[in-house]
Amino acid sequence: MKKLVIAVIQNEIADSVVDALLEAEYRATRLASTGGFLRRGNTTLMIGADEDQVDQVLDLVRQNARSGAAPAETADGMPMAAATVFVLDLEEYQRL
Repeated sequence: MKKLVIAVIQNEIADSVVDALLEAEYRATRLASTGGFLRRGNTTLMIGADEDQVDQVLDLVRQNARSGAAPAETADGMPMAAATVFVLDLEEYQRL
């Protein structure tokens, strides 16, 4: 089954995540987004993958989100998440 991985990541680390995905030959659609506690700018990536590729995509996001810029902090000094990721079943996928 096909999956849609939606990764909302901090702008500061977006380039490193996208570069890693492209190097591993995954295509990603990049969208500008805003949200979170501090309403900071984010990048939302939409990545189509086969079910058996999802773990590799998640590992690439995880590894590159950690190796990016220092994480921002909330008002009470807690580190903000570098990425929030959703994995959805995809009924159909067409590349036209």
